[in-house]
Amino acid sequence: MEYFELIVDPMISNPIQIQHVDTSTYRNNATKEEFNVVPKMTVGYFDNSPQIEVYDLLGQPVFLLSDHLKRLFALYDPNMQFKGIQVYANDLEDDESPLYWWPYIPFIDCLSDQTTKYPTGMLERLVLDRSALHGENIFRVGDILENKVVISLSVAESMIRRKMTGFTLKPILFAELTNQGLH
Repeated sequence: MEYFELIVDPMISNPIQIQHVDTSTYRNNATKEEFNVVPKMTVGYFDNSPQIEVYDLLGQPVFLLSDHLKRLFALYDPNMQFKGIQVYANDLEDDESPLYWWPYIPFIDCLSDQTTKYPTGMLERLVLDRSALHGENIFRVGDILENKVVISLSVAESMIRRKMTGFTLKPILFAELTNQGLH
Protein backbone atom coordinates (compact mmCIF):
# COMPACT_ATOMS: atom_id res chain seq x y z
CA MET A 1 0.00 0.00 0.00
CA GLU A 2 1.24 3.48 -0.82
CA TYR A 3 1.23 6.23 1.80
CA PHE A 4 1.59 10.00 1.79
CA GLU A 5 2.34 12.61 4.40
CA LEU A 6 -0.64 14.98 4.60
CA ILE A 7 0.76 18.51 4.83
CA VAL A 8 -0.95 21.89 5.12
CA ASP A 9 -0.10 23.49 1.78
CA PRO A 10 2.57 26.15 2.40
CA MET A 11 1.46 27.94 -0.79
CA ILE A 12 -2.08 28.73 0.37
CA SER A 13 -2.84 32.38 0.81
CA ASN A 14 -5.06 34.08 3.34
CA PRO A 15 -6.30 31.06 5.28
CA ILE A 16 -8.87 31.63 7.98
CA GLN A 17 -7.11 32.57 11.26
CA ILE A 18 -9.03 31.12 14.19
CA GLN A 19 -8.88 33.20 17.38
CA HIS A 20 -9.84 32.62 21.02
CA VAL A 21 -8.99 28.92 21.02
CA ASP A 22 -6.74 27.81 23.88
CA THR A 23 -3.49 26.66 22.27
CA SER A 24 -2.36 25.07 25.52
CA THR A 25 -5.32 22.68 25.21
CA TYR A 26 -5.53 22.28 21.43
CA ARG A 27 -2.07 20.88 20.69
CA ASN A 28 -0.87 18.54 17.96
CA ASN A 29 1.08 16.46 20.47
CA ALA A 30 -1.79 16.01 22.93
CA THR A 31 -2.04 12.58 24.49
CA LYS A 32 -5.22 10.54 24.26
CA GLU A 33 -5.97 11.42 27.90
CA GLU A 34 -5.50 15.15 27.25
CA PHE A 35 -7.69 14.92 24.14
CA ASN A 36 -10.45 13.13 26.04
CA VAL A 37 -10.89 15.93 28.62
CA VAL A 38 -11.39 18.63 25.95
CA PRO A 39 -15.08 19.58 25.48
CA LYS A 40 -16.79 18.02 22.46
CA MET A 41 -17.43 21.46 20.99
CA THR A 42 -15.98 24.92 21.49
CA VAL A 43 -16.32 28.29 19.79
CA GLY A 44 -13.68 30.27 17.95
CA TYR A 45 -13.75 33.51 15.99
CA PHE A 46 -12.11 34.97 12.92
CA ASP A 47 -11.83 38.28 11.09
CA ASN A 48 -13.59 37.76 7.79
CA SER A 49 -12.80 39.70 4.64
CA PRO A 50 -13.19 39.08 0.91
CA GLN A 51 -9.57 37.84 0.82
CA ILE A 52 -10.02 35.16 3.50
CA GLU A 53 -10.12 31.57 2.21
CA VAL A 54 -11.83 28.74 4.06
CA TYR A 55 -9.76 25.61 3.38
CA ASP A 56 -10.46 21.97 4.21
CA LEU A 57 -7.19 21.53 6.10
CA LEU A 58 -5.68 24.01 8.54
CA GLY A 59 -2.49 23.87 10.56
CA GLN A 60 -3.25 26.65 13.03
CA PRO A 61 -4.03 26.77 15.90
CA VAL A 62 -3.82 22.97 15.58
CA PHE A 63 -4.26 20.34 12.82
CA LEU A 64 -7.92 20.94 11.85
CA LEU A 65 -10.28 19.37 9.33
CA SER A 66 -13.30 20.97 7.71
CA ASP A 67 -16.61 19.23 8.31
CA HIS A 68 -16.39 17.81 4.78
CA LEU A 69 -12.91 16.34 5.39
CA LYS A 70 -13.90 15.08 8.85
CA ARG A 71 -16.69 13.01 7.30
CA LEU A 72 -14.20 11.50 4.85
CA PHE A 73 -11.73 10.62 7.64
CA ALA A 74 -14.59 9.02 9.60
CA LEU A 75 -15.40 6.82 6.58
CA TYR A 76 -11.86 5.46 6.57
CA ASP A 77 -11.56 5.22 10.35
CA PRO A 78 -14.99 4.92 12.02
CA ASN A 79 -13.36 4.82 15.48
CA MET A 80 -11.54 8.15 15.06
CA GLN A 81 -12.59 10.74 17.64
CA PHE A 82 -13.07 14.44 16.91
CA LYS A 83 -13.54 17.65 18.90
CA GLY A 84 -15.41 20.46 17.16
CA ILE A 85 -14.61 24.14 16.82
CA GLN A 86 -17.53 26.19 15.54
CA VAL A 87 -15.99 29.33 14.10
CA TYR A 88 -17.90 32.60 13.84
CA ALA A 89 -16.95 35.88 12.19
CA ASN A 90 -16.12 38.70 14.60
CA ASP A 91 -18.51 40.92 12.63
CA LEU A 92 -21.98 40.11 13.98
CA GLU A 93 -23.58 40.88 10.62
CA ASP A 94 -21.44 38.28 8.85
CA ASP A 95 -23.11 34.87 8.74
CA GLU A 96 -19.99 32.91 7.69
CA SER A 97 -19.50 30.18 10.31
CA PRO A 98 -17.40 27.20 9.22
CA LEU A 99 -17.19 24.12 11.40
CA TYR A 100 -13.76 22.56 11.97
CA TRP A 101 -12.75 19.37 13.73
CA TRP A 102 -9.67 18.48 15.71
CA PRO A 103 -9.07 14.75 15.18
CA TYR A 104 -7.29 12.41 17.51
CA ILE A 105 -5.17 10.47 15.04
CA PRO A 106 -3.50 7.44 16.62
CA PHE A 107 0.27 7.15 16.73
CA ILE A 108 2.04 4.16 15.21
CA ASP A 109 5.65 3.41 16.08
CA CYS A 110 6.78 2.75 12.54
CA LEU A 111 10.10 4.58 12.19
CA SER A 112 12.74 2.66 10.33
CA ASP A 113 16.32 2.62 11.53
CA GLN A 114 17.05 4.28 8.17
CA THR A 115 15.36 7.47 9.43
CA THR A 116 17.87 10.23 10.08
CA LYS A 117 17.51 13.04 12.59
CA TYR A 118 19.38 16.26 13.22
CA PRO A 119 21.21 16.65 16.56
CA THR A 120 18.18 18.63 17.78
CA GLY A 121 15.98 15.55 17.32
CA MET A 122 14.10 17.01 14.36
CA LEU A 123 13.71 14.81 11.31
CA GLU A 124 16.19 15.08 8.50
CA ARG A 125 14.80 12.17 6.48
CA LEU A 126 11.67 10.23 7.36
CA VAL A 127 11.75 6.53 6.47
CA LEU A 128 9.06 4.16 7.73
CA ASP A 129 9.09 0.44 8.45
CA ARG A 130 6.34 -1.12 6.33
CA SER A 131 6.15 -4.19 8.58
CA ALA A 132 4.87 -1.98 11.45
CA LEU A 133 1.80 -1.05 9.40
CA HIS A 134 -1.24 -3.27 9.20
CA GLY A 135 -3.46 -1.60 6.62
CA GLU A 136 -4.11 1.62 8.56
CA ASN A 137 -5.49 4.40 6.40
CA ILE A 138 -4.76 7.38 8.68
CA PHE A 139 -2.13 7.59 11.41
CA ARG A 140 0.56 9.75 12.99
CA VAL A 141 4.17 8.71 13.11
CA GLY A 142 5.17 7.93 16.70
CA ASP A 143 8.46 8.65 18.45
CA ILE A 144 9.22 11.94 16.66
CA LEU A 145 9.03 15.60 17.68
CA GLU A 146 7.05 16.72 14.63
CA ASN A 147 3.38 16.08 13.91
CA LYS A 148 3.46 13.84 10.82
CA VAL A 149 0.03 12.72 9.62
CA VAL A 150 0.16 9.89 7.10
CA ILE A 151 -2.69 8.78 4.85
CA SER A 152 -3.11 5.87 2.49
CA LEU A 153 -3.40 6.22 -1.27
CA SER A 154 -7.14 5.51 -0.96
CA VAL A 155 -7.66 8.47 1.39
CA ALA A 156 -5.49 10.72 -0.80
CA GLU A 157 -7.47 9.79 -3.92
CA SER A 158 -10.76 10.39 -2.10
CA MET A 159 -9.60 13.85 -1.02
CA ILE A 160 -8.58 14.74 -4.56
CA ARG A 161 -11.83 13.41 -6.08
CA ARG A 162 -13.81 15.54 -3.63
CA LYS A 163 -11.73 18.61 -4.51
CA MET A 164 -10.54 19.19 -0.95
CA THR A 165 -8.36 22.27 -0.48
CA GLY A 166 -5.44 23.48 1.62
CA PHE A 167 -3.23 20.40 1.49
CA THR A 168 -0.34 18.86 -0.34
CA LEU A 169 0.90 15.28 -0.34
CA LYS A 170 4.44 14.00 0.03
CA PRO A 171 5.15 10.34 -0.78
CA ILE A 172 6.40 8.31 2.19
CA LEU A 173 9.71 6.51 1.92
CA PHE A 174 9.89 2.97 3.25
CA ALA A 175 12.94 1.07 4.44
CA GLU A 176 14.48 -1.15 1.85
CA LEU A 177 13.97 -4.79 2.62
CA THR A 178 17.10 -6.86 2.91
CA ASN A 179 17.25 -10.60 2.50
CA GLN A 180 19.24 -11.40 5.59
CA GLY A 181 20.92 -14.76 5.54
CA LEU A 182 20.86 -15.01 1.75
CA HIS A 183 24.22 -14.78 0.03
